[in-house]
Amino acid sequence: MNVLEARRARHLIIRLDRGEELPAALVRALDEAEARAGWIEGAGSLEQAEIALFDQASRTYAKTRVLDGPCDVVALSGSIALQQGETSLRLSATLARESGVGLQLAAGELVWARVYGLELRVTAFDDLPLVRVLDARTGLTQLTAQSTTLPAIVGEPPRAAPPAQPAEPTRAAPPAQPAEPTRAAPPAQPAEPTRAAPPAQPAEPTRAAPPAQPAEPPRAVVPPAPAAEPTRAAPAAAAVESSAVPLPQRPVRRRQEEEAYPEVGDSVTHFHFGDCTVISSDGERIRLRQERDGRVREVSLTMLRIEPPTVDPATGKKQFRLARKN
Repeated sequence: MNVLEARRARHLIIRLDRGEELPAALVRALDEAEARAGWIEGAGSLEQAEIALFDQASRTYAKTRVLDGPCDVVALSGSIALQQGETSLRLSATLARESGVGLQLAAGELVWARVYGLELRVTAFDDLPLVRVLDARTGLTQLTAQSTTLPAIVGEPPRAAPPAQPAEPTRAAPPAQPAEPTRAAPPAQPAEPTRAAPPAQPAEPTRAAPPAQPAEPPRAVVPPAPAAEPTRAAPAAAAVESSAVPLPQRPVRRRQEEEAYPEVGDSVTHFHFGDCTVISSDGERIRLRQERDGRVREVSLTMLRIEPPTVDPATGKKQFRLARKN
């Protein structure tokens, strides 16, 4: 069992709009808010999603399952931490959708999704630097506090300082209390010769005894004790070695063949606006000038199906057909 405590937290409310993708859009929002550790809860609706389950027998993620079509987010939760220096999300979702046989539920680790409308509450832990490290017993990446991997061990030497408390031998100095013979000085007030006998008190030579306080050499014996500290440093090296263990491969969404997108100057035939010319593009949205009346239209490519282009032999320009996405 591992218990971590956060004493300082912020609450962020994040809304993702239609067409944005998880987890990329959420990671951008968290980086802008400087939320490097925390917990996520959310609800909403998705246009499409891919989920995966962890196989404990093989210690790998099974093939992702695609939910191609609208589905509601019944529950969404997950964690935020750093993994190899970058913001990492682990999201688990329960999704519901209508099918030919009625209502269906699907659950697992959310690998990718296209948002229809999603609202999230993020609790950011500003004083708890979380990282994901490999748990050799399960094959999963688990949360831990970054300070426990090395800084905590480095901090131990100050604990070793207490052994230097043999400063107590200075308590041995009290034996030098033969200063009491100074009390013998008052007898010197009466000049009575008979009291002159006290001078025979060779207790004063005992004052010379303090130089024999080579009890200090034992202090030289104490320092060797901290030599045991290097053995404490050894666990630090072990911790570093354990952190160098390669992390298990996270589930990866299926990659589709590279798609061609309309660029400035290309011709497109829009299912509603007809023949147009592309006048600007940022990879997600494009602006079109209609051939028939010169009006400028702006459309989102995430809402369209882009058919493979053809090339006009006369002009050499690419021609695209933009159809409605089912």
